[in-house]
Amino acid sequence: MENIHKLSKSIKVAGNIRSMADVSELKSTIDAYNLVSGDTFTIEIVDSFAMPSAMIGYLLKLVQQEQVKLTMKIHDERLVELLEDLNLKEVFDIHSFALTQA
Repeated sequence: MENIHKLSKSIKVAGNIRSMADVSELKSTIDAYNLVSGDTFTIEIVDSFAMPSAMIGYLLKLVQQEQVKLTMKIHDERLVELLEDLNLKEVFDIHSFALTQA
């Protein structure tokens, strides 16, 4: 993973999310927002085509236990398809920003 851009109630992630170090960095970045039930949060993933299961589990906890409304803007169709295959499109409110070739 290359970097994380912190924005107001959102982050923009550049680079692949691969390692446990990436997951830990993302988790601590999101935790720093001190999100509570009813908050909304957006994660924009620019480059990553995959996501470790530990990250998916963390996001599920955020949505289901902490009651945070999560929106994901994903630029790589492979990651969109992966999360759709796991039936998480509605849970994570996924929006695809993948470029389509004509």
